[in-house]
Amino acid sequence: MKNVVALAKHGSFAQAAEAVHLSQPAFSRSIQSLEEDLGVELFNRGQRKITPTAYGKLVVNRGQRMLAEVTNLKRDVGRMRAHEFGEIAIGLGPIPAAVLFESILTRITRDHPGIHVRVEITHWNNLLKLLESDDLDFFIADVRELVSSDRLIIDPLPEFTLGMYVRKNHPALSVEPINPRDLLRFSIGSFKLPEISMAEFTQWLEFEGDPKSLFAVQCDNMRALERVAVRSDLIVVGPQLGFQEAIENQLLVEVKLTAPMSMTTHMGVVRLRERMLAPGAELLISMAFEALMGGPQELPPPKAKGSA
Repeated sequence: MKNVVALAKHGSFAQAAEAVHLSQPAFSRSIQSLEEDLGVELFNRGQRKITPTAYGKLVVNRGQRMLAEVTNLKRDVGRMRAHEFGEIAIGLGPIPAAVLFESILTRITRDHPGIHVRVEITHWNNLLKLLESDDLDFFIADVRELVSSDRLIIDPLPEFTLGMYVRKNHPALSVEPINPRDLLRFSIGSFKLPEISMAEFTQWLEFEGDPKSLFAVQCDNMRALERVAVRSDLIVVGPQLGFQEAIENQLLVEVKLTAPMSMTTHMGVVRLRERMLAPGAELLISMAFEALMGGPQELPPPKAKGSA
């Protein structure tokens, strides 16, 4: 197509061949080959200056648009690789949403305004369905209950110890350290714990009742839990990083315990093995690792097939 456009522009086989860096015989054969494929003559050759026929004008006009689109495509691919633009859909579980959402979204909108990000915040099993239906590029969530699959690549994130947090002057702070079992006298709020974590938590508290009755509030919105705890006697469960701003502003403090919690987060980045990540998605993942580990991080290489 480039040769047809060049011939229409220069009106000479010699000049057009030189413009596209081909020998004149090779250039002429390319034009003849296209004419044979289409079954029509594209150029009037009997005149001093070669001009396109009616068919040739149609092909030249369409070819110019195609070449312009190829140029635009190459430019846009280059821009996407340089993180100048793109559309990324990501998913976050409750703890990643509390820990990572604001920091990585602030960075991406500030430093890469051409990248548009859509975020889904929900439980990991909902995020997995969205990932498998091509509605997400990747998600970050608790991965302990996620069944290993050949289709998935799971990159673990650093673990953080969970704690119990309350407002200043909370009655639970009157005795420090406090026995975990004594916390049962107060209302407890938490994100929806995985079954494994729920078993660990009830054992740590020496709670013998129905686990469903343990929590006064269960909510996957950690920010909402934080606000309720600041304004009430609710004790909230979570990693320190999830309540960092409230702690720094002395709105929440960690409860000192006679037997500290041994529970930790188990976050991971989950993506499909057969799908190549867009540069913008790779950038967001590197930002997530950087936010949790400190310093720029490269995307971990895929693990061996069949492992998680």
